[in-house]
Amino acid sequence: MAICKILFFLLALCIWCGKCDVFYKQVGDEVSMKCGVDSNSNIEWKFNGVLILTIDGKSGNRRKGLSHIVLKASASGDILKVPRLETRDSGNYFCRQSGKQHIVHVVSVFVKPGPVLLQSSDAELHCDITGDPNKEVQWLRPNGQTYNEKNQVIHLKSVTSNEAGQWTCLVKDDLKLSVTLTVVGLQTTAVNASKGDDIELPCSLPQSVFQRVVGGTWKAGHLPKVSFPTLTNTPSKILHWNGKDLSKVNFTTGQLSTNFDVTLKNVQSTDEGTFVCTVEFDGEVRLSVETTLRVVDKHSGGNGSTKRKGKPNAVMESLTKEVYGLKLWIWIAVGASSVFLIGLIIVIGVVIQRNKRMKVRERKQKSYSICFFRAEKEVELEEQARPLPVPRQHRNTRTAGPNHTN
Repeated sequence: MAICKILFFLLALCIWCGKCDVFYKQVGDEVSMKCGVDSNSNIEWKFNGVLILTIDGKSGNRRKGLSHIVLKASASGDILKVPRLETRDSGNYFCRQSGKQHIVHVVSVFVKPGPVLLQSSDAELHCDITGDPNKEVQWLRPNGQTYNEKNQVIHLKSVTSNEAGQWTCLVKDDLKLSVTLTVVGLQTTAVNASKGDDIELPCSLPQSVFQRVVGGTWKAGHLPKVSFPTLTNTPSKILHWNGKDLSKVNFTTGQLSTNFDVTLKNVQSTDEGTFVCTVEFDGEVRLSVETTLRVVDKHSGGNGSTKRKGKPNAVMESLTKEVYGLKLWIWIAVGASSVFLIGLIIVIGVVIQRNKRMKVRERKQKSYSICFFRAEKEVELEEQARPLPVPRQHRNTRTAGPNHTN
Protein backbone atom coordinates (compact mmCIF):
# COMPACT_ATOMS: atom_id res chain seq x y z
CA MET A 1 0.00 0.00 0.00
CA ALA A 2 2.89 2.33 0.78
CA ILE A 3 4.37 1.68 -2.67
CA CYS A 4 1.05 2.61 -4.27
CA LYS A 5 0.98 5.91 -2.38
CA ILE A 6 4.57 6.70 -3.43
CA LEU A 7 3.78 5.92 -7.06
CA PHE A 8 0.64 8.04 -6.91
CA PHE A 9 2.65 10.95 -5.45
CA LEU A 10 5.34 10.60 -8.13
CA LEU A 11 2.69 10.42 -10.82
CA ALA A 12 1.05 13.63 -9.64
CA LEU A 13 4.41 15.36 -9.29
CA CYS A 14 5.82 14.39 -12.69
CA ILE A 15 2.56 15.23 -14.48
CA TRP A 16 2.58 18.64 -12.81
CA CYS A 17 6.20 19.21 -13.91
CA GLY A 18 5.44 18.08 -17.44
CA LYS A 19 8.32 15.60 -17.49
CA CYS A 20 6.41 12.37 -17.18
CA ASP A 21 4.99 9.71 -19.48
CA VAL A 22 2.39 7.30 -18.14
CA PHE A 23 2.01 3.81 -19.59
CA TYR A 24 -0.74 1.26 -18.96
CA LYS A 25 0.36 -2.18 -20.15
CA GLN A 26 -1.00 -5.66 -19.61
CA VAL A 27 1.04 -8.53 -18.27
CA GLY A 28 3.36 -9.90 -20.96
CA ASP A 29 3.54 -6.68 -23.00
CA GLU A 30 6.65 -4.61 -23.78
CA VAL A 31 7.23 -0.96 -22.91
CA SER A 32 9.70 1.42 -24.62
CA MET A 33 10.84 4.58 -22.85
CA LYS A 34 12.88 7.45 -24.33
CA CYS A 35 15.38 9.43 -22.28
CA GLY A 36 15.35 12.43 -24.63
CA VAL A 37 19.10 13.09 -24.86
CA ASP A 38 21.72 12.66 -27.58
CA SER A 39 22.54 9.00 -28.11
CA ASN A 40 26.25 9.83 -27.65
CA SER A 41 25.62 11.22 -24.17
CA ASN A 42 26.11 9.34 -20.94
CA ILE A 43 22.85 7.70 -19.87
CA GLU A 44 21.76 6.38 -16.51
CA TRP A 45 18.47 4.54 -15.97
CA LYS A 46 16.92 3.82 -12.56
CA PHE A 47 13.83 1.91 -11.47
CA ASN A 48 12.20 3.14 -8.25
CA GLY A 49 15.56 4.67 -7.30
CA VAL A 50 17.58 1.49 -7.94
CA LEU A 51 20.13 1.54 -10.76
CA ILE A 52 19.25 -0.45 -13.87
CA LEU A 53 22.29 0.41 -15.98
CA THR A 54 24.62 3.20 -17.09
CA ILE A 55 26.01 3.70 -20.60
CA ASP A 56 29.19 5.64 -21.36
CA GLY A 57 28.40 7.75 -24.41
CA LYS A 58 31.97 7.81 -25.76
CA SER A 59 33.17 4.25 -25.20
CA GLY A 60 29.78 2.52 -25.14
CA ASN A 61 30.74 0.64 -21.98
CA ARG A 62 27.85 -0.44 -19.82
CA ARG A 63 27.55 -1.07 -16.14
CA LYS A 64 24.65 -3.07 -14.77
CA GLY A 65 22.86 -2.16 -11.57
CA LEU A 66 21.08 -4.20 -8.92
CA SER A 67 17.49 -3.78 -10.11
CA HIS A 68 15.71 -6.94 -11.25
CA ILE A 69 14.79 -5.06 -14.44
CA VAL A 70 18.38 -5.45 -15.71
CA LEU A 71 17.79 -9.17 -16.25
CA LYS A 72 15.51 -8.50 -19.24
CA ALA A 73 15.86 -4.82 -20.14
CA SER A 74 17.73 -3.71 -23.26
CA ALA A 75 19.00 -0.24 -24.21
CA SER A 76 19.56 1.11 -27.69
CA GLY A 77 20.70 4.72 -27.89
CA ASP A 78 18.55 6.66 -25.44
CA ILE A 79 15.67 4.12 -25.54
CA LEU A 80 15.10 1.57 -22.77
CA LYS A 81 12.93 -1.46 -23.57
CA VAL A 82 11.44 -3.76 -20.95
CA PRO A 83 9.74 -6.89 -22.42
CA ARG A 84 7.53 -9.55 -20.79
CA LEU A 85 6.14 -7.17 -18.20
CA GLU A 86 5.12 -8.47 -14.80
CA THR A 87 3.16 -6.73 -12.06
CA ARG A 88 6.41 -6.19 -10.11
CA ASP A 89 7.72 -4.15 -13.07
CA SER A 90 5.21 -1.40 -12.29
CA GLY A 91 6.85 1.77 -11.01
CA ASN A 92 8.96 4.80 -11.82
CA TYR A 93 11.63 4.62 -14.55
CA PHE A 94 13.95 7.61 -14.36
CA CYS A 95 16.60 8.87 -16.81
CA ARG A 96 19.00 11.07 -14.83
CA GLN A 97 20.49 13.04 -17.74
CA SER A 98 17.15 14.44 -18.95
CA GLY A 99 15.31 14.22 -15.66
CA LYS A 100 12.46 12.49 -17.47
CA GLN A 101 10.30 9.98 -15.58
CA HIS A 102 8.14 7.22 -16.96
CA ILE A 103 5.38 5.73 -14.82
CA VAL A 104 4.48 2.19 -15.84
CA HIS A 105 1.32 0.47 -14.60
CA VAL A 106 1.05 -3.23 -15.36
CA VAL A 107 -2.57 -4.40 -15.54
CA SER A 108 -3.71 -7.95 -14.83
CA VAL A 109 -7.18 -9.46 -15.02
CA PHE A 110 -8.32 -12.60 -13.19
CA VAL A 111 -11.20 -14.23 -11.33
CA LYS A 112 -11.46 -15.42 -7.75
CA PRO A 113 -11.77 -18.26 -6.88
CA GLY A 114 -11.17 -19.20 -10.53
CA PRO A 115 -12.57 -18.88 -14.07
CA VAL A 116 -14.61 -22.11 -13.73
CA LEU A 117 -17.44 -21.44 -11.28
CA LEU A 118 -20.29 -23.40 -9.81
CA GLN A 119 -23.86 -22.32 -10.29
CA SER A 120 -25.10 -20.15 -7.40
CA SER A 121 -21.54 -19.49 -6.15
CA ASP A 122 -20.00 -16.02 -5.69
CA ALA A 123 -17.11 -14.61 -7.69
CA GLU A 124 -14.81 -11.59 -7.86
CA LEU A 125 -13.59 -10.13 -11.14
CA HIS A 126 -10.29 -8.27 -10.78
CA CYS A 127 -8.79 -5.74 -13.16
CA ASP A 128 -5.79 -4.79 -11.04
CA ILE A 129 -3.78 -1.74 -12.06
CA THR A 130 -0.59 -1.96 -10.04
CA GLY A 131 0.33 1.42 -8.61
CA ASP A 132 -3.01 3.04 -9.48
CA PRO A 133 -5.73 1.30 -7.46
CA ASN A 134 -8.16 4.23 -7.63
CA LYS A 135 -8.34 4.49 -11.41
CA GLU A 136 -11.81 3.78 -12.75
CA VAL A 137 -12.29 1.11 -15.39
CA GLN A 138 -15.26 0.11 -17.49
CA TRP A 139 -16.46 -3.50 -17.37
CA LEU A 140 -18.35 -5.01 -20.30
CA ARG A 141 -20.63 -8.02 -19.84
CA PRO A 142 -20.49 -11.06 -22.15
CA ASN A 143 -23.46 -9.62 -24.10
CA GLY A 144 -21.59 -6.33 -24.66
CA GLN A 145 -23.60 -4.29 -22.15
CA THR A 146 -21.74 -2.08 -19.68
CA TYR A 147 -21.58 -3.05 -16.03
CA ASN A 148 -22.93 -0.36 -13.72
CA GLU A 149 -19.85 -0.25 -11.44
CA LYS A 150 -16.50 1.21 -12.53
CA ASN A 151 -14.38 -0.35 -9.81
CA GLN A 152 -11.33 -2.45 -10.55
CA VAL A 153 -12.93 -5.26 -8.52
CA ILE A 154 -16.56 -6.22 -9.03
CA HIS A 155 -18.51 -8.83 -7.06
CA LEU A 156 -20.89 -11.29 -8.66
CA LYS A 157 -23.41 -12.96 -6.38
CA SER A 158 -24.95 -16.38 -7.02
CA VAL A 159 -23.73 -16.68 -10.62
CA THR A 160 -25.81 -18.36 -13.28
CA SER A 161 -25.34 -19.17 -16.95
CA ASN A 162 -26.23 -15.53 -17.68
CA GLU A 163 -22.83 -14.48 -16.30
CA ALA A 164 -20.95 -17.08 -18.33
CA GLY A 165 -18.80 -15.82 -21.19
CA GLN A 166 -16.15 -13.19 -21.84
CA TRP A 167 -15.92 -10.20 -19.52
CA THR A 168 -13.85 -7.23 -20.72
CA CYS A 169 -12.04 -4.63 -18.63
CA LEU A 170 -11.60 -1.38 -20.57
CA VAL A 171 -8.69 0.58 -19.04
CA LYS A 172 -8.11 2.90 -22.00
CA ASP A 173 -9.40 2.99 -25.55
CA ASP A 174 -6.33 1.07 -26.67
CA LEU A 175 -6.11 -1.31 -23.71
CA LYS A 176 -8.74 -3.98 -23.25
CA LEU A 177 -8.25 -7.08 -21.13
CA SER A 178 -10.61 -10.03 -21.13
CA VAL A 179 -11.34 -13.00 -18.93
CA THR A 180 -13.76 -15.84 -19.61
CA LEU A 181 -16.14 -17.17 -16.99
CA THR A 182 -17.44 -20.72 -17.19
CA VAL A 183 -20.42 -21.58 -15.02
CA VAL A 184 -21.08 -25.28 -14.51
CA GLY A 185 -23.60 -27.39 -12.63
CA LEU A 186 -24.25 -31.04 -11.99
CA GLN A 187 -25.37 -33.03 -15.02
CA THR A 188 -27.57 -36.10 -15.28
CA THR A 189 -29.99 -37.87 -17.62
CA ALA A 190 -33.15 -39.90 -17.23
CA VAL A 191 -32.52 -43.63 -17.04
CA ASN A 192 -34.48 -46.60 -18.40
CA ALA A 193 -33.81 -50.10 -17.11
CA SER A 194 -35.17 -53.61 -17.34
CA LYS A 195 -36.08 -55.63 -14.27
CA GLY A 196 -33.08 -57.36 -12.77
CA ASP A 197 -30.55 -55.01 -14.37
CA ASP A 198 -27.77 -53.21 -12.54
CA ILE A 199 -28.25 -49.62 -13.64
CA GLU A 200 -25.95 -46.64 -13.25
CA LEU A 201 -27.41 -43.42 -11.86
CA PRO A 202 -25.47 -40.58 -13.57
CA CYS A 203 -24.25 -37.47 -11.76
CA SER A 204 -21.20 -35.47 -12.81
CA LEU A 205 -19.60 -32.08 -13.43
CA PRO A 206 -18.65 -31.26 -17.03
CA GLN A 207 -15.17 -30.19 -15.88
CA SER A 208 -13.07 -29.59 -12.80
CA VAL A 209 -13.80 -26.53 -10.67
CA PHE A 210 -11.66 -24.56 -8.25
CA GLN A 211 -14.02 -25.05 -5.32
CA ARG A 212 -13.16 -28.07 -3.21
CA VAL A 213 -15.78 -30.80 -2.75
CA VAL A 214 -16.44 -31.32 0.95
CA GLY A 215 -19.42 -33.70 0.94
CA GLY A 216 -22.46 -35.09 -0.81
CA THR A 217 -24.70 -38.11 -1.25
CA TRP A 218 -27.64 -39.64 -3.16
CA LYS A 219 -31.21 -39.75 -1.91
CA ALA A 220 -34.46 -41.40 -3.01
CA GLY A 221 -37.58 -40.39 -1.07
CA HIS A 222 -39.55 -43.42 -2.27
CA LEU A 223 -36.85 -45.83 -1.02
CA PRO A 224 -36.42 -44.95 2.67
CA LYS A 225 -34.75 -48.27 3.50
CA VAL A 226 -32.05 -47.98 0.80
CA SER A 227 -28.74 -46.57 2.03
CA PHE A 228 -26.40 -44.61 -0.26
CA PRO A 229 -22.70 -43.81 0.18
CA THR A 230 -21.54 -40.33 1.18
CA LEU A 231 -18.79 -38.19 -0.35
CA THR A 232 -15.79 -37.72 1.93
CA ASN A 233 -12.70 -35.61 1.31
CA THR A 234 -9.73 -36.49 3.49
CA PRO A 235 -5.98 -35.76 3.17
CA SER A 236 -5.17 -39.47 3.03
CA LYS A 237 -7.73 -40.74 0.48
CA ILE A 238 -8.63 -37.39 -1.10
CA LEU A 239 -12.21 -37.38 -2.49
CA HIS A 240 -13.95 -40.76 -2.33
CA TRP A 241 -17.21 -42.52 -1.59
CA ASN A 242 -17.65 -43.77 1.96
CA GLY A 243 -20.20 -46.47 2.79
CA LYS A 244 -20.58 -49.97 4.23
CA ASP A 245 -23.16 -52.78 4.03
CA LEU A 246 -24.90 -51.26 1.02
CA SER A 247 -26.68 -54.30 -0.38
CA LYS A 248 -28.64 -52.32 -2.97
CA VAL A 249 -25.99 -49.83 -4.15
CA ASN A 250 -22.57 -50.33 -5.68
CA PHE A 251 -19.92 -47.60 -6.10
CA THR A 252 -16.30 -47.11 -7.03
CA THR A 253 -13.78 -47.20 -4.20
CA GLY A 254 -11.15 -45.16 -6.07
CA GLN A 255 -10.42 -41.46 -6.04
CA LEU A 256 -13.15 -39.23 -7.43
CA SER A 257 -12.84 -36.07 -9.48
CA THR A 258 -15.93 -34.97 -11.41
CA ASN A 259 -17.91 -38.22 -11.64
CA PHE A 260 -20.31 -39.07 -8.81
CA ASP A 261 -22.22 -41.97 -10.39
CA VAL A 262 -23.49 -44.90 -8.32
CA THR A 263 -24.94 -48.22 -9.46
CA LEU A 264 -28.35 -49.49 -8.34
CA LYS A 265 -28.32 -53.29 -8.28
CA ASN A 266 -31.08 -55.66 -9.37
CA VAL A 267 -33.67 -52.96 -10.06
CA GLN A 268 -37.35 -53.77 -9.66
CA SER A 269 -40.57 -51.93 -10.35
CA THR A 270 -40.61 -50.62 -6.78
CA ASP A 271 -37.31 -48.80 -7.47
CA GLU A 272 -38.89 -46.62 -10.14
CA GLY A 273 -38.95 -42.94 -9.23
CA THR A 274 -36.80 -39.84 -8.65
CA PHE A 275 -33.23 -39.92 -7.35
CA VAL A 276 -31.41 -36.80 -6.13
CA CYS A 277 -27.63 -36.30 -6.31
CA THR A 278 -26.24 -33.59 -4.01
CA VAL A 279 -22.65 -32.33 -3.89
CA GLU A 280 -21.35 -29.79 -1.35
CA PHE A 281 -18.42 -27.43 -1.94
CA ASP A 282 -16.32 -24.95 -0.02
CA GLY A 283 -18.07 -21.68 0.68
CA GLU A 284 -21.31 -23.42 1.63
CA VAL A 285 -22.20 -23.98 -2.01
CA ARG A 286 -24.51 -26.93 -2.58
CA LEU A 287 -25.65 -28.29 -5.95
CA SER A 288 -28.38 -30.84 -6.50
CA VAL A 289 -29.70 -32.58 -9.59
CA GLU A 290 -32.57 -35.01 -10.10
CA THR A 291 -32.75 -38.04 -12.36
CA THR A 292 -35.74 -40.27 -13.06
CA LEU A 293 -35.57 -44.06 -13.24
CA ARG A 294 -38.13 -45.98 -15.29
CA VAL A 295 -38.25 -49.77 -14.97
CA VAL A 296 -39.79 -52.00 -17.65
CA ASP A 297 -40.23 -55.76 -18.03
CA LYS A 298 -37.55 -57.52 -20.06
CA HIS A 299 -40.09 -59.04 -22.48
CA SER A 300 -41.68 -55.67 -23.12
CA GLY A 301 -38.80 -54.68 -25.37
CA GLY A 302 -38.14 -51.54 -23.38
CA ASN A 303 -34.87 -49.75 -23.82
CA GLY A 304 -33.17 -51.06 -20.74
CA SER A 305 -29.75 -49.75 -20.01
CA THR A 306 -26.69 -51.91 -20.30
CA LYS A 307 -25.66 -53.57 -17.07
CA ARG A 308 -22.65 -51.95 -15.51
CA LYS A 309 -20.92 -53.18 -12.41
CA GLY A 310 -18.83 -51.25 -9.94
CA LYS A 311 -15.48 -52.45 -11.29
CA PRO A 312 -15.86 -50.90 -14.76
CA ASN A 313 -16.80 -47.66 -13.02
CA ALA A 314 -13.55 -47.82 -11.07
CA VAL A 315 -11.62 -48.40 -14.28
CA MET A 316 -13.27 -45.44 -15.97
CA GLU A 317 -12.65 -43.31 -12.92
CA SER A 318 -8.97 -44.26 -12.99
CA LEU A 319 -8.68 -43.51 -16.71
CA THR A 320 -10.17 -40.05 -16.25
CA LYS A 321 -7.92 -39.24 -13.31
CA GLU A 322 -5.62 -36.28 -13.97
CA VAL A 323 -1.86 -36.92 -13.93
CA TYR A 324 0.43 -33.88 -14.37
CA GLY A 325 -2.40 -31.87 -15.87
CA LEU A 326 -3.62 -34.50 -18.36
CA LYS A 327 -6.08 -37.39 -18.17
CA LEU A 328 -4.53 -40.79 -17.52
CA TRP A 329 -5.99 -42.23 -20.73
CA ILE A 330 -4.13 -39.54 -22.71
CA TRP A 331 -0.81 -40.61 -21.14
CA ILE A 332 -1.64 -44.26 -21.96
CA ALA A 333 -2.47 -43.34 -25.56
CA VAL A 334 0.76 -41.35 -25.90
CA GLY A 335 2.77 -44.24 -24.43
CA ALA A 336 1.14 -46.80 -26.72
CA SER A 337 1.69 -44.56 -29.74
CA SER A 338 5.34 -44.10 -28.77
CA VAL A 339 5.89 -47.86 -28.42
CA PHE A 340 4.21 -48.44 -31.80
CA LEU A 341 6.32 -45.71 -33.43
CA ILE A 342 9.56 -47.09 -31.96
CA GLY A 343 8.64 -50.59 -33.13
CA LEU A 344 7.83 -49.27 -36.59
CA ILE A 345 11.20 -47.47 -36.77
CA ILE A 346 13.00 -50.68 -35.73
CA VAL A 347 11.14 -52.74 -38.36
CA ILE A 348 11.96 -50.15 -41.06
CA GLY A 349 15.63 -50.20 -39.99
CA VAL A 350 15.76 -54.00 -40.15
CA VAL A 351 14.12 -54.03 -43.59
CA ILE A 352 16.57 -51.41 -44.90
CA GLN A 353 19.57 -53.37 -43.60
CA ARG A 354 18.19 -56.59 -45.11
CA ASN A 355 17.72 -54.90 -48.48
CA LYS A 356 21.30 -53.57 -48.33
CA ARG A 357 22.66 -57.05 -47.61
CA MET A 358 20.62 -58.52 -50.46
CA LYS A 359 21.93 -55.88 -52.87
CA VAL A 360 25.53 -56.55 -51.82
CA ARG A 361 24.96 -60.28 -52.27
CA GLU A 362 23.43 -59.71 -55.71
CA ARG A 363 26.39 -57.55 -56.74
CA LYS A 364 28.84 -60.24 -55.59
CA GLN A 365 26.93 -62.93 -57.46
CA LYS A 366 26.82 -60.79 -60.59
CA SER A 367 30.54 -60.04 -60.34
CA TYR A 368 31.29 -63.76 -59.86
CA SER A 369 29.16 -64.65 -62.89
CA ILE A 370 30.95 -62.09 -65.04
CA CYS A 371 34.37 -63.35 -63.93
CA PHE A 372 33.36 -66.95 -64.56
CA PHE A 373 32.04 -66.06 -68.01
CA ARG A 374 35.23 -64.21 -68.87
CA ALA A 375 37.38 -67.17 -67.72
CA GLU A 376 35.36 -69.61 -69.86
CA LYS A 377 35.63 -67.27 -72.83
CA GLU A 378 39.38 -66.96 -72.46
CA VAL A 379 39.78 -70.75 -72.27
CA GLU A 380 37.64 -71.16 -75.36
CA LEU A 381 39.71 -68.60 -77.26
CA GLU A 382 42.94 -70.26 -76.22
CA GLU A 383 41.69 -73.59 -77.43
CA GLN A 384 40.69 -72.09 -80.76
CA ALA A 385 44.11 -70.41 -81.21
CA ARG A 386 46.16 -73.57 -80.38
CA PRO A 387 47.38 -75.43 -83.59
CA LEU A 388 46.09 -78.92 -84.30
CA PRO A 389 48.44 -81.77 -83.38
CA VAL A 390 50.43 -83.32 -86.31
CA PRO A 391 49.80 -87.05 -86.95
CA ARG A 392 52.63 -89.45 -85.96
CA GLN A 393 53.42 -90.61 -89.49
CA HIS A 394 53.72 -87.03 -90.69
CA ARG A 395 56.19 -86.31 -87.88
CA ASN A 396 58.32 -89.39 -88.84
CA THR A 397 58.47 -88.42 -92.50
CA ARG A 398 59.44 -84.91 -91.57
CA THR A 399 62.37 -86.07 -89.35
CA ALA A 400 63.76 -88.99 -91.50
CA GLY A 401 64.79 -87.05 -94.62
CA PRO A 402 64.54 -87.98 -98.33
CA ASN A 403 66.95 -91.00 -98.36
CA HIS A 404 65.50 -92.75 -95.40
CA THR A 405 64.09 -96.27 -96.03
CA ASN A 406 62.38 -98.71 -93.74
